[in-house]
Amino acid sequence: MNRQFDHEKLEVYEVSLAFITWLEPILQKLPKSLFVTDQLDRAITSIPLNIAQGNGKFTGADRCRYFDNARSSAL
Repeated sequence: MNRQFDHEKLEVYEVSLAFITWLEPILQKLPKSLFVTDQLDRAITSIPLNIAQGNGKFTGADRCRYFDNARSSAL
């Protein structure tokens, strides 16, 4: 039986994982000494993490806060 968490059923979560897969090879080519490399790595990692955490919240305000953080990281 294949079980999924609720956030794994969200299309936006799947797209955020695809974004990481797309951007990771680009980040590997950039010099590690660039500040932007670390910043981009942390931003792309936080997108699916915030989506997953926000999807587990019960109140709309809590969910919106995490989804807003994910959106900010994407921008």
